[in-house]
Amino acid sequence: MSVIDRVKEHFESQEVKKIEVAEWGEEGQPLVIYSKPFNLGEKRGLFKNAKNDDLGVLVDVIVLKARDKDGNKIFKLDDKLTLLNSADPEVIARVATEMLNSVTYEEAEKK
Repeated sequence: MSVIDRVKEHFESQEVKKIEVAEWGEEGQPLVIYSKPFNLGEKRGLFKNAKNDDLGVLVDVIVLKARDKDGNKIFKLDDKLTLLNSADPEVIARVATEMLNSVTYEEAEKK
């Protein structure tokens, strides 16, 4: 197998993240958000026009990557203003950070 094939295989083998958001749940159950790992092209697109203090990119992360268990997008582009202006910024930051972060070395060791 070529090096580039191993690179692609590694990326494709990364697991979908499962993020529980108690604050957005209902009936005592957290909202469960699923997120596939970002590729570099997606990250470049997110940060291309962002300024150093542009926290709106956190909302962009969630709108772009948040999926339900069936792989359907949870949020539409139309939801961006609501997420920017009417959502808890701490929850937005936590969810987006979890989506952006790669698996840590410790997590990989457990697998």
